[in-house]
Amino acid sequence: MKPSFKVVLFINILIASAIIIFVNRIAIQIFLPLQIKQELKTELINYIGECGKFLPDREDFLICIQASEKISLIKGFTGRYVICLEKNTLKQNDACGYSLSPSVKWDGIQSAAEKEIQYAEIKIDKTQWIAGNFYGSTHERAVVLLSLDDMSLEISRMLRAYRDRNTIYVLPVIFLLILLMTWHVFNVAMRPIRQIDKSITTLDLKTFEIKTALVAPYREFLNIVNSFEGLRLRLIQSFEKARRFTADASHELRTPLTILRGNAEALIKDLPNGSNEQIRVQMVISEIDRLVTITQKLLWLSRADANKLHPVFQKINLSDLMGQWVLDAQSFNPNLKLTSEIQPKIMWMCDPDLIHQLIGNLYDNAVKYNVAKGWIHFRLKQNDNGFHFSIENPSSPLPANFEKQAFDRFYRADDAHSRSIDGLGLGLSLCQEIANVHEAQLRVKVSDDGIVTFTLSDSLPPPKDDEIITF
Repeated sequence: MKPSFKVVLFINILIASAIIIFVNRIAIQIFLPLQIKQELKTELINYIGECGKFLPDREDFLICIQASEKISLIKGFTGRYVICLEKNTLKQNDACGYSLSPSVKWDGIQSAAEKEIQYAEIKIDKTQWIAGNFYGSTHERAVVLLSLDDMSLEISRMLRAYRDRNTIYVLPVIFLLILLMTWHVFNVAMRPIRQIDKSITTLDLKTFEIKTALVAPYREFLNIVNSFEGLRLRLIQSFEKARRFTADASHELRTPLTILRGNAEALIKDLPNGSNEQIRVQMVISEIDRLVTITQKLLWLSRADANKLHPVFQKINLSDLMGQWVLDAQSFNPNLKLTSEIQPKIMWMCDPDLIHQLIGNLYDNAVKYNVAKGWIHFRLKQNDNGFHFSIENPSSPLPANFEKQAFDRFYRADDAHSRSIDGLGLGLSLCQEIANVHEAQLRVKVSDDGIVTFTLSDSLPPPKDDEIITF
């Protein structure tokens, strides 16, 4: 069973989405600390520029930060600020001592309040600190410190916790979006394929003419369309040459075969009755008749291939036609038991000559492949869906592929095209072509007990009594 393109596309989009989400999580783990560091640096400088006037008073400085209208990552972490005073170095930690030392290189950075704040990044005992140096209203030096490692880790953990808690709500939305994306991508991808398929389905398998022009919707499809068009044109040329050869050969052979037959018939009259020479000439006449039949059927088939088998339709009484056929067949084959079930007054719009040829070929096939003291049963019935005409006969064991290949040209059910059963392998193929030009269906069925049934079916309206015409 072939997999569905929609399912394959959905699985691939799902996998791609999962990879994108996974890579995004990895990228966040790598870049989030850097972004947090930059954000903390900016906020530290802005808060010092806005609230530095309260320094060195720690409480007023923190109250000013809390009262600020700015949205901030670190408002909730104001207790983490370490404020170092230059005149009180003995009671402060090592970070304060180092930040107040002359060895620290400060960079001047403009705050949002357009004040220049001195900024530095300090590393003490594997702990990263960010520091802002400021002189308050009393001109007393104060250094504001913030532990970058602790803050970055805390904020990252908080953001990831929010993300993980919301994942359960986001996943169904993501799944729905993937479904919608699959549907959209599938339609976009299939649109040019459907356009090409719509054109290809209008291809006539006999003439290889295409009703709807095949155009590449995008340049990526140019190679496919050009290859198909090139193949189609080559097939048209090849089949046209084959049909022309068959038709020309059939026409050219008919005249010399007719002359040969006429001379053979004249010669047979000059030979003694029952002589070996007369028997041999009679065999030549039989083979000439066989060649004439072959050329006639090949001519019909070449016309069918070229869509030149134009039927002349007229309404006939198919029931009367079949009834007369059964009566004639009984007189020609007394060794076979012929039976029939023919529903009367079944009318059909068809070409009488072609239908005569079709029924004759089916009947000849039933006679040739019958068993000793066998039988042939004709059945003609009509229902609401149309009429069904069938010919049934018992047969010797047939090849397993008979049902599939019965209508192939030159196919013979007897082994290796032996001459034990007379035939050309063209009759059933011609029957199929005749059925096709009448838009009817011709099928064959072989039952387990060796009964072969050929059935011709066609749809037609219910007959009216005043429309019945006897053929």
